[in-house]
Amino acid sequence: MVPQIPYAAIGIGIAVLLGVWAFVIAETVRARAVIVAVPVLVFLVPVLFRSRAGHLISLIGFMIYGLGCLIYLRWAGVGVR
Repeated sequence: MVPQIPYAAIGIGIAVLLGVWAFVIAETVRARAVIVAVPVLVFLVPVLFRSRAGHLISLIGFMIYGLGCLIYLRWAGVGVR
């Protein structure tokens, strides 16, 4: 049996780490609320759509969330390398 690399879990993990970092850097309550609310909503997508499409939409949502956090960190002046 060939071991499989869990690319989806790696992507979600990176998005969560970027989200925690953005939450720590955020200065306003509104920014922190958005940073917390978006992944909760994305996490609940498979509950609403109980098919493979729901899982795919959730995975894409986490990737977009991670990119958004990366952009927010760059905008806040943090050097992400």
